[in-house]
Amino acid sequence: MADNQRVHPTMKDVEKNEVDYENEKPNSPLVPKSNLASEKDGVYPPPPSGGQMRVQFPKDQVIPTRQIPRYHSGPPKRRNSCCRCLCCTICFLFALVAIIAIACGVLYLVFQPRIPKYSVDSIRITNFSINADLTTNCQVAVNVRARNPNKKIGIYYLDNSHLAISYMGTELCTGALPVFYQGHKNSTFLDVALSGTGARVTSAVVSTLKEQKQKASVPLNLRADVPVKIKLGKLKSMKIKVRVRWDLVVDRLDANAKVISEKSKVSVKM
Repeated sequence: MADNQRVHPTMKDVEKNEVDYENEKPNSPLVPKSNLASEKDGVYPPPPSGGQMRVQFPKDQVIPTRQIPRYHSGPPKRRNSCCRCLCCTICFLFALVAIIAIACGVLYLVFQPRIPKYSVDSIRITNFSINADLTTNCQVAVNVRARNPNKKIGIYYLDNSHLAISYMGTELCTGALPVFYQGHKNSTFLDVALSGTGARVTSAVVSTLKEQKQKASVPLNLRADVPVKIKLGKLKSMKIKVRVRWDLVVDRLDANAKVISEKSKVSVKM
């Protein structure tokens, strides 16, 4: 029992041991003098067998260090916001174009629009003369037929229309169409009066005109620019300009003039 008894140190013993440890000074250096001398002279002893060699640099020498580049990963927020706005705008435009295309396709399938047709049934030149100063006087009555071939579309013919008859690039007389509404599958005959004075021609034009009158083939150009609105059911479109061009050929320049239909052409653009 006495051999197995444990002795527990008291607090006084622990404090005494700590004081003795602090007051105790080493009588001999911890590093051998040979090592100190060699380090002072810059000569270091070889490492013990199985150990690692420790390299020490003088205090004045700069120790080379490896510089590791630092990368800032924060992207510019302004550029990202601009790109986002641009992408949103492009997507919106594509969506808008797609919606408009679908709407136009539906309207086309429902109403099946067709371009109206125009023709000159007759022309009566009541007065045409060339003065001594090479100026002209011209009064013409034209009978125009406008045909709307559409089954579900009406046409409003508005004011400020312009009709003109020209010969070899010289505008001889002008007029205008009346304001009216043309219903579905309808043909309307219009008597349009055109008049003009003071148009100047050259002597070469006069001689060419004489030759064509002798051949009974005088080319005239009739131009019409007419603003219209299209009625689609209960909807009414914006103002659209209809441009009609007739290349007419008449046999003479008087009240008995006739249009040679075989040589005449017409084109319509909206």
